[in-house]
Amino acid sequence: MWRRAGAGPLRHHLAAAAAAGCRVNRRPLPPMPPASSSPASCSPLSQHNLGILWGSASVGAPFRSLSNQSGGGGACWSCGATGAFLSCGSCRSVQPVDPAVDYFQIFGLKREYNIKDNNLEGKYKDWQKKLHPDLVHSKSEKERGYAAEQSALVIDAYRTLSKPLSRALYLLKLEGIHVDEDKTINDPELLTEMMEIREAVSNASDSQTLEKIQSQIKEKLETWSDSFQKAFDKKDFDRAVEATQRMRYYERAVEETVKKL
Repeated sequence: MWRRAGAGPLRHHLAAAAAAGCRVNRRPLPPMPPASSSPASCSPLSQHNLGILWGSASVGAPFRSLSNQSGGGGACWSCGATGAFLSCGSCRSVQPVDPAVDYFQIFGLKREYNIKDNNLEGKYKDWQKKLHPDLVHSKSEKERGYAAEQSALVIDAYRTLSKPLSRALYLLKLEGIHVDEDKTINDPELLTEMMEIREAVSNASDSQTLEKIQSQIKEKLETWSDSFQKAFDKKDFDRAVEATQRMRYYERAVEETVKKL
């Protein structure tokens, strides 16, 4: 059975932060996005609390319909050159969206979880320079339409791959694995930890305290991110899915600290 990392260091810090003389602010945090949690085997109270904490929101940009087939570009519709991708390398005509191209191919990346050192942002900006509708105003109406579709696709791809959780979910999707984001995790210890985090964030009266809390949460998120990568690399998809479910809670917790900073 795959066990989650211990919550000791974070819990001790939260307790210390609460006892550090911070002014107590009892106003509730802004409402979380609509819960998408469905009942599991935990108690009704646990189901409700897990739903209103940080594990029930959808993550990342909406996925477009892309297959997991490899696609290196077909023949250009304008000049007939082979290997035409988002735009033709020969005549520079913008190409229509190819449903066989996945998000990793768009940025010339291997289909893997760890993409930290691949200059994703730079590659995204390069494509936007070529495809942004404002930059192709002199092209034909057909190409402007293609450019709008391709630009939207590149934005979706960048938003999905730039965040660990949405990238993990997309990798699972390409493997044909659907992650039920409505599923509630039956883990009282995780529930308790999320409630402690929420209380600490609510009570924090200065940015320094919030930054410390955020740092601790990010460490837990990184721990589960590493767990996902190990499981995914081993094709242990059950554990990979479990890791994404835990990552969702910690990612939402980080976002709440950002809102208050």
